[in-house]
Amino acid sequence: MASREPNPEPYLAVIHRGSQFARELGRRCGPLHLLVGIADGDDQAAAALRPPDGRSLHTIVSEAAGDFGDGAGYRHLQAQEAARSLAAELSREPAPGHLLIALLDQGTPDVLRAISLAGLDPAAVREAAVAAAGAPAGLAPLRLPPPVPAGTMDRPALPVEELDVRAWGALRWRQDHLPLGHVRRRGDIEALGNLERSAALRVADRLGLGDDQRYSLLSRHDAEVTGRALAAHPGLGARPRLARRWVRHRRLPRVTVGWGVWFGNRWVSVRDRWFLLRTRAAYRGAPRL
Repeated sequence: MASREPNPEPYLAVIHRGSQFARELGRRCGPLHLLVGIADGDDQAAAALRPPDGRSLHTIVSEAAGDFGDGAGYRHLQAQEAARSLAAELSREPAPGHLLIALLDQGTPDVLRAISLAGLDPAAVREAAVAAAGAPAGLAPLRLPPPVPAGTMDRPALPVEELDVRAWGALRWRQDHLPLGHVRRRGDIEALGNLERSAALRVADRLGLGDDQRYSLLSRHDAEVTGRALAAHPGLGARPRLARRWVRHRRLPRVTVGWGVWFGNRWVSVRDRWFLLRTRAAYRGAPRL
């Protein structure tokens, strides 16, 4: 008789419990919280995470919450992708055991610290997780998919000292020559930001830089440009949120749906180009790459 495939619902329940636990601690959901989400279940993978002193992993992590960092969404997405890939290789639906193997092989400091505080042996936990996942004994460590590029999602951008020297030098020159004297209104700051983000991407493309460098340059440059613009014009910060007024509008024909977005995009494009034309002289003498 063929073995019954695991129901996908326990896997989704793990994600839900992990996210809920992260909210209880006031943290972003990360690999540690998914580990607790597995431990709070009632299957074979949860049994592998049962501390020998009778306490729950949930309690142990909660009591030592200050010893752990904030969660990292990009890390738990990486672990989930590895778990789903392993399940596909085994021709199974994703299950808590697959995710537990991925979390152990990912080996983030918080996950390893939690297992140590619980008095568990990581090798023994992995062996039990392999059995729970229906994987062959002696399963080799998983090859984790690459994380999202630095500077995207909640993955920090590369430190300035690790940025490409040529690229960051070119962007630093632009930061020192920003046409802040031409900024008159909030729309000018937005136009300046759009133009400088495009410039950062062009610099990365011209130098053939990888995604970690590309998006880190974008993130660092954008923060610097925004900071300098608002420091020079503090009165042009974010607009206060106005109370919404409920007005009954006459229903318009369906053919007009999307026109507002289309015209809005065209206006932003025209505004940015006009700002570029007014400020082009400020960038004369820019270093060549």
